[in-house]
Amino acid sequence: MIKLGHIIYSNCLPMHAGIITGVVPFPFTLVDGIPTALNRLLLDGGIDISPSSSIEYAYNPGRYRILPGFSITSRSAAKSIILQSSVPLNELDRGTVALTTASATSVVLLRILLELRSGLSPDYIDFEQGKEEPPARVHAALTIGDHALKLEPSPRFPHLYDLGALWHEFTGLPFVFALWQVNYKKTIDKDLVLLYDVLQRSKEYGLSHLEGLARDYSARFGIPAERLLDYWRSFSFDLSEKEQKGLLTYYAYAAELGMIESVPDLRFWQAP
Repeated sequence: MIKLGHIIYSNCLPMHAGIITGVVPFPFTLVDGIPTALNRLLLDGGIDISPSSSIEYAYNPGRYRILPGFSITSRSAAKSIILQSSVPLNELDRGTVALTTASATSVVLLRILLELRSGLSPDYIDFEQGKEEPPARVHAALTIGDHALKLEPSPRFPHLYDLGALWHEFTGLPFVFALWQVNYKKTIDKDLVLLYDVLQRSKEYGLSHLEGLARDYSARFGIPAERLLDYWRSFSFDLSEKEQKGLLTYYAYAAELGMIESVPDLRFWQAP
């Protein structure tokens, strides 16, 4: 039976709302996790399909197929991919930046923005957001997801930078954070046809019930309903030509940094 990954952050709920609420019948297994954990499961075959970090697709070229029509994409400001900094961005050269271990895509995006866009050369260390605070010695910290959505300027980190907004200023393009990726085997094609229909119906339900979902899930996520609704409405959950252009531009910069070998072709799953 097919196993579908589900990102535990609120940005995935509109896509999977029909499944989670039970409105759309789901004859498969749902596996919750943070993006990096789902990446590992997808690579190892622990799940068959998942909204997975867009950089994961480029890290393993030829391994996955992309489900057409689905993504988590910031049109401009992402609101939940935030660099907190003790100094203005242009003063981070030779500083130390703490990187969340929860996201691979956002880490590469930050390096593109700091090193290629701004010409900076900071040092990097990792930290586990939600389990520990950024180490005292760092000048800035990258946080993602609902943790980041709740951030406010603080005495330690008075400067907050939205990576989606910085990317849009840099390129004029949307930024694709996640793709629905398939660890493809021909033996699952029949189930994939059914799952694809389920995901389309779930997405249609979610996007047509955002206000109610914001009210119902506000307490669970610890985010006011109005803020949650504004957050969801800032995203595209499609994968049209414009989103694909943003994705390929990201891969080109990642290759320039040496984070991936080359820009991969976008290989989409097609129903048999």
